[in-house]
Amino acid sequence: MQIDGGAAKPLKPGSWHSLDRRWKGDTEIRLHFPMKPRITQRYNTAVAIERGPLVYSLMLGETRTRVNADKPHRELPHGDFEVRPSTPWNYGIAVSASKPEAAVRFEERPVGERPFSPEGAGVVGKVKGRKLGGWHLANGWASEVPPGPQYSREPVEELTLLPYGCTNIRVTEFPCLPGEGA
Repeated sequence: MQIDGGAAKPLKPGSWHSLDRRWKGDTEIRLHFPMKPRITQRYNTAVAIERGPLVYSLMLGETRTRVNADKPHRELPHGDFEVRPSTPWNYGIAVSASKPEAAVRFEERPVGERPFSPEGAGVVGKVKGRKLGGWHLANGWASEVPPGPQYSREPVEELTLLPYGCTNIRVTEFPCLPGEGA
């Protein structure tokens, strides 16, 4: 904690802190909440990446198609749109549950005009992954995450992750690539 640019005072996590002082004029109080990434195991041994209160999803390109234009009361701006991925989505990621900070890095960015959009996200994550040729669409959406660790000979790519609430379509649970996590 830092008050009006003074010396930083370390605070103990999980404890109670109070500021007892006479308040006058403007006072700037700066708090730093360190947030380390966590890997959470999900269905079929897939993993999700979390940091602080946020869960992260793969940044995807989007194609929008207007639907129901012939239905009553669906005129713009109240139209319906179908959103589908225009970029690959079927990746396994290289992370280790015991050392996620070695495999995932985060970048803070200025919050955009629309903070809960892919372009407006104030933080993004970066992780290495490989496309999984055996994970396909089924009935127009991603099929179940393949169970267990997945192997791929595809090239390693750097993937961008966005906070879940900043995505319109999302992949949030990923198969792990064995032996590739840091």
